[in-house]
Amino acid sequence: MDHEELAALKRSLAETLERFGTALDGLNDTPNTAPAVAQGVGDAITPTPSSRRLMSRKELFGVREALKTKSNAELMMLFSEQAGHKDKGIPLDYWLSVGGQPAYDAFSGLARDVEPDIQRALDTGGAAALIRQDLEPVLYELFIRMFPAFDRMRREPANGLVHTWNQITDFGDAQFMAELGTVQDDRSTYVRQTTNVAIISTRRGISLKARAAVPAGGMAWNPEQIELQGGLRSIAHRMQQQIFSGHATDSGGTATNELGLYDANAFTGLRSILNSARAQNVDPATNPDTTGNIQFAVDAAIEEVVQQGGAMPSILWSHPHEKRTFNEQQASKTRIVIPNQTNIAIGVTASSINTVAGELPWAVVPGDSINEYEYGGATVNGVASGDDVRDLYILDESTITLPFLGSEGPTVLDIPVGISGQLIHLYIVFGMWGLACKAPTFSNKVRVKTG
Repeated sequence: MDHEELAALKRSLAETLERFGTALDGLNDTPNTAPAVAQGVGDAITPTPSSRRLMSRKELFGVREALKTKSNAELMMLFSEQAGHKDKGIPLDYWLSVGGQPAYDAFSGLARDVEPDIQRALDTGGAAALIRQDLEPVLYELFIRMFPAFDRMRREPANGLVHTWNQITDFGDAQFMAELGTVQDDRSTYVRQTTNVAIISTRRGISLKARAAVPAGGMAWNPEQIELQGGLRSIAHRMQQQIFSGHATDSGGTATNELGLYDANAFTGLRSILNSARAQNVDPATNPDTTGNIQFAVDAAIEEVVQQGGAMPSILWSHPHEKRTFNEQQASKTRIVIPNQTNIAIGVTASSINTVAGELPWAVVPGDSINEYEYGGATVNGVASGDDVRDLYILDESTITLPFLGSEGPTVLDIPVGISGQLIHLYIVFGMWGLACKAPTFSNKVRVKTG
């Protein structure tokens, strides 16, 4: 990066901080607990309720919308600048609950009446772990650029330690009737399902010595920023693995079978959920113009969704190798070299393909989140038991949600220096999420033989 580019980034950072800096800092102000005279009651004194504000959903979405226009470099500079504001944050107990209920109104952002024990915690000047709400909008934007599927899947508040919902297996039917006929009763068919709301976290930090040594040596990088960015990337990677390839209920699950890698503390992912008779198989190495054509397999899987589920999928997700194989198969059939590009998230684009359900974006999942496993079913389209395959997912995203507790995005817990007896400034980055597939018949997958 040359001097002009760096100067432009600094100007952009200054403009963003001027616009949002005061508001973000104000979200973590000390509550106002000074007594005030109640109007119309003479000299009677009544305490003023806490005026501390938490970020309402409306405020949160407004800040996120503005940050979507910033580049990754600008976001990292903004995050570094905001993270440097020490002793800012909301005490953890206050952020979580008051008497088992939310301590603030999620829509207005105004604090509710605070119980005495919590009020004392709010007023204390001692060291305490602080929720850095002011970092969350920037953290969320950085997170979804590493993990765009998270932004596209709707989040919903969880209804307990284990989120419970009614999964639709049949939407019923309707009948034509005579003018004075009797309306026939019908109903959808449901199955009660649950998902664990998993806690995913990582603790990152640096010693005071390292933090002092970096600027003393004339270096311009921020070691805390690098650690936090690494923590964010590790959470995104682990969440992607679990959503696409994980399992939480059958201890026989491994990374190399169709159940997926078992982790009792996590939740069950799409590899196992979409393992049904409707899934399609394809071997790209044989008959690439017919049974081995990935395009044909995708269309067959979508047809199963449209005919049996009655829905239209909205996106395809796969390992990069499957997209590459698809492109190679289509190279001799495509006259236009540049494919249609679609924005699947801010700062993230994907090429589109034509399917029986119309034009759909095909996005790739980075890393090993969609990994190989051993197929164990009957031989179909050249894919036999014992063959290594990888899944290509065709999803109706309107039927898939991520139940959450606490905050719907990643949260930063700021641990003050010395609280553990060590001269280390620590951050815990965490989230509490599950996966709820409300109508599995509205999504499908293709097992693509590898090797």
